[in-house]
Amino acid sequence: MGRRVAPELRRSQIIKALYQCLAKAGHETVTVKDIAAKAGMTHGIIHYYFKTKDDIVSGLAESLAEEYADRLTEYLKPLDSQEVVIEALLDFVVDELVFNRELNRVFYNLVQMAFQRKVLAKAMQRMLRRYRGRAIELFEELGAGDDSRALGYGLVAVIEGLALQWMIEPRYLDRERVRALMGRMIGDLIESSLKAEQSGAGASERRMGK
Repeated sequence: MGRRVAPELRRSQIIKALYQCLAKAGHETVTVKDIAAKAGMTHGIIHYYFKTKDDIVSGLAESLAEEYADRLTEYLKPLDSQEVVIEALLDFVVDELVFNRELNRVFYNLVQMAFQRKVLAKAMQRMLRRYRGRAIELFEELGAGDDSRALGYGLVAVIEGLALQWMIEPRYLDRERVRALMGRMIGDLIESSLKAEQSGAGASERRMGK
């Protein structure tokens, strides 16, 4: 059991090193030697754990999706009321995703690489499915029912749209404004979905009563 820890730790260190490289520079300038230097390893050791740079990139995409899904789950775990969960969700989204310049730089580097290489496009597809999937699960937990899928897609679109605009024109967006905007958009969508769900349930109960 103990022998498997070192390779997993090494892989994690290499993936983290790539993240740090992409947070500072464009993907086209980042080499395996750069990743090795950032990880404090030799070039040869990198190739022992990952055959190619594409493999490291794919590992990073999957690692990010898993990390932020887990972080959101832990963040919301102690909360029990729907209203508190929604407010906490908005805070998490704004602080950890929209206004996270480092994460956004890495994400856009990954997107650009996905456009250029099929193997990386598949890795990004898996990442986005995990990203959307966690959002859909969250809305299901909030009771949005059949609208959960649409709300999950909508939440991801809003997050990435606002993050992109902030990265390009930061002076037009600040936390207070974005938090209020997302509160209205997501809050209204959830409220409308829950009302529709409750209305449908009520109609079904009335039919059953007859």
